[in-house]
Amino acid sequence: MAGYVTSADTGNEDLVIASRAALTDFCSTSQENLDAVCGALVRNLTTRKDQDRVVVPSLEMVAFLWNRGVLARCEGVEYVELCRQVQRVCYKTGNIRKIEAGIKVYGAVAAMAAEQEEEDEGGREARRRLAALLFHPWPRVRTLVVDELWGIVSWVGVEPAKKLKGVDWGRAEKGAIKGLVDELGLV
Repeated sequence: MAGYVTSADTGNEDLVIASRAALTDFCSTSQENLDAVCGALVRNLTTRKDQDRVVVPSLEMVAFLWNRGVLARCEGVEYVELCRQVQRVCYKTGNIRKIEAGIKVYGAVAAMAAEQEEEDEGGREARRRLAALLFHPWPRVRTLVVDELWGIVSWVGVEPAKKLKGVDWGRAEKGAIKGLVDELGLV
């Protein structure tokens, strides 16, 4: 899976499209295949945590399969542990692609919890990680988090989504960010 995910994330556009379609089809064939892919992707985060060329595409594939509705059916992944693995591989990194991919995974886990209206530990952990990243020193990271939050709070309703509008979150002061975190109930 470590080699496969690189084809499904970077390179020739036709190769990326074909690789992602093949992976989605393989996962849709059986629950056993889906569980094997989920397990392999999570293992990539633990066994290859220092290899950005594998970790970043693995994170991207987790987010992609989640957005396709495939990964939510996986029975072998503990979402809180997935969030903790993402935190470990993204901690103190200077790789913006890795941080962006991690934000997508956190967003996917938090969105799933919002859609199902279930208060589970995985959803809480994902929201906590997104809240922490709102205080990241890089404005681009804060902006990416707000973009991800937009998709999540839009499920809840229009009012929470309005709180994200009208502010340049890349330049916002810590007090405004803390207020947003409190209003959205991210912690």
